[in-house]
Amino acid sequence: MKISIPFLFLILLAALPLTVAAAEPGVIYWNSDAGKALRARIAPDEDYWQLIPWFTNQENQTYCGVASAVTVLNAMPIKKPVDPVYAPYAYFTQRNFFTPEVVKVISPQMVRNQGMTRDEMVKTLLRHGVKATTIAGDSVDGSALRTLVQKAMGEDGRFVLVNFSRESLGQEGGGHWSVLAAYDAQSDRVLILDVSKYMYAPEWVTIHTLRKAIDTLDTTSNKARGLVFVSQ
Repeated sequence: MKISIPFLFLILLAALPLTVAAAEPGVIYWNSDAGKALRARIAPDEDYWQLIPWFTNQENQTYCGVASAVTVLNAMPIKKPVDPVYAPYAYFTQRNFFTPEVVKVISPQMVRNQGMTRDEMVKTLLRHGVKATTIAGDSVDGSALRTLVQKAMGEDGRFVLVNFSRESLGQEGGGHWSVLAAYDAQSDRVLILDVSKYMYAPEWVTIHTLRKAIDTLDTTSNKARGLVFVSQ
């Protein structure tokens, strides 16, 4: 039996859906159908539940690092300063974050001009009396990153700030800071609470995508972006 080439092509085309799976998107946003399914699986011990009452929006377009730090500091059981706006109640704001000790590291004007590097983030957090360590994005592979994130997300009182390239997520903008809030093992995704609420909703990204996004160059420090781990 002779089979024509067009007929053979149609047979092969019909078989494709059975053999080729559609690629999963690297980024899934909070209010999408897939995002709703993921958020329904957030475990009770994930950092999300400690962070969400304090999750704040950055006050200007370069204060992403400050807003991320303030979100974590307010979630921690530490002594908090009093902002005159909220006196007599103690509460970290993006104004009182800049204590005299923090200003020795970086001033508000410098952050407005260029944002914050990983090293600057660590130094400012240390001056608020918490522990802070950093991991460069070019020093970990996907497996090591997954282990680090899984452990931190399930450890009470330990939080993770992430410095990443928006371009690697297919987003507008350059380098950015936000807070990691949960890990979903079934999909191998981590939840980023994006402090630029006016731009993007919280997003679930695969570990593979996250690794690519932190393994990028911060031109201010001439070092890779990465993670900062914060604890009491």
